[in-house]
Amino acid sequence: MNDILPLVSLASFVFIILVMVRASMHKAFDIHEFQGFVADYEVLPESLVKPVSYAIVAVEIGAVVLMLVPTLREFGLMLTIVLLSIYALSMGVNLVRGKTSIECGCGGTPQPLSYTLILRNIVLIVFALLPLSGLPEEFAFMETLLAMAAGVFLWVFYQFFEQTNANMIFIKTKQL
Repeated sequence: MNDILPLVSLASFVFIILVMVRASMHKAFDIHEFQGFVADYEVLPESLVKPVSYAIVAVEIGAVVLMLVPTLREFGLMLTIVLLSIYALSMGVNLVRGKTSIECGCGGTPQPLSYTLILRNIVLIVFALLPLSGLPEEFAFMETLLAMAAGVFLWVFYQFFEQTNANMIFIKTKQL
């Protein structure tokens, strides 16, 4: 079991980096749309929507950069966990308010808020926690390749999940 944990940690690490790169780039490349999503959540005064939107993008990009620096990796992972937790909490607040027509603003396929998205964020937090158990200093080439391929596979599966979730929500709303 001890032999597989470093491989799982590295695969999780690759996966989380890919998720965060995609999310931050989606927000950065259409910051005005993202500001609209932040405003729709109605958890901030209107005067803070623009600066907080820019700050979120900067912090997400910063988390990725920190994760890529070995001595700062743990801080980057913790920052990612905090962000995912805040996002899940903001979604939960709005779901309790009955506001399900808000676009999550997560990046990629448009998805209105749902408890599935909160569950997704909890799963992402678990994946971000795994590398905190320790990434080894060295791997053999094939082990590294295998772990990185597994991380990319997880990311592709995640994209499939995101699209499937969006499709299911779309079908449900069309049936109502």
